[in-house]
Amino acid sequence: MSVMMDLGPTRNNGMSEGPTDWDIITPYVSAKGLDADDTAILADMCKGYHREREAGVNALCIAPVDRPKASR
Repeated sequence: MSVMMDLGPTRNNGMSEGPTDWDIITPYVSAKGLDADDTAILADMCKGYHREREAGVNALCIAPVDRPKASR
């Protein structure tokens, strides 16, 4: 989680905000020495963070802690 927050999970592209994309993630993970699995996880975390942040704008959105747990 601290790596994602260090990178910044979202970026403003001038028109709107979106998850941090590969053009930012790739040099970051290279500098940090992360492997391919870590890189994919980091990209997914940025997408998930952005998705939940956008959902949070809706006043009727159910908080993640109040949602039913997914079956495993």
